[in-house]
Amino acid sequence: MKTAITRRRMVTLGSAGVGGWSTAMIAKSSRADVQHHSQNRLAVEQNLSFADYISVINTVNGIAIFADLRDWQRCRQSFTDTVEFDYTSLIGGKPVSITADQQIEQWATFFAETFNATQHLVGSHVVTISGTTATCLSNFQAHHTYLDTSKGIWVLSGYYEHDLVRNGNRWQVNRMKMTWTWEEGTRPF
Repeated sequence: MKTAITRRRMVTLGSAGVGGWSTAMIAKSSRADVQHHSQNRLAVEQNLSFADYISVINTVNGIAIFADLRDWQRCRQSFTDTVEFDYTSLIGGKPVSITADQQIEQWATFFAETFNATQHLVGSHVVTISGTTATCLSNFQAHHTYLDTSKGIWVLSGYYEHDLVRNGNRWQVNRMKMTWTWEEGTRPF
């Protein structure tokens, strides 16, 4: 008599970037189990390819890690030529559409003049792909230490919503919205 035991093994998948560690359960199971699992809320339901899923997450994580490393050229590669940036929950105003080159230049100058170090942790990605467009919703926590140590630190937390488009064989962000939920420390502005 056969038992209905499904063997499972843990596979850890690393995506390059901050907070990019995710864990997936890979099950050895019967065809019926595979069909059942394909109907749940996994990537299969959304017709995601695993490569696209990882590429979207790597693109989003790349913005954070390369900004922290001050590798502005690689950070820039995550964006289309023109991008809508929405930081209204933190600073008010309206979203702005500017070139990615302008945004990278602004970040590079601001970081160099303000912070000794930063660490942007991004995780809990929820990816939705439809054809050549994608959305990635993720949590973040950003730690900032000031050049002027008398200001202490600034920790900001919330979530990002990135809209992406497929550009050849890679994904790039054309909209980045940051929603502030809480912070500690001294704001730089």
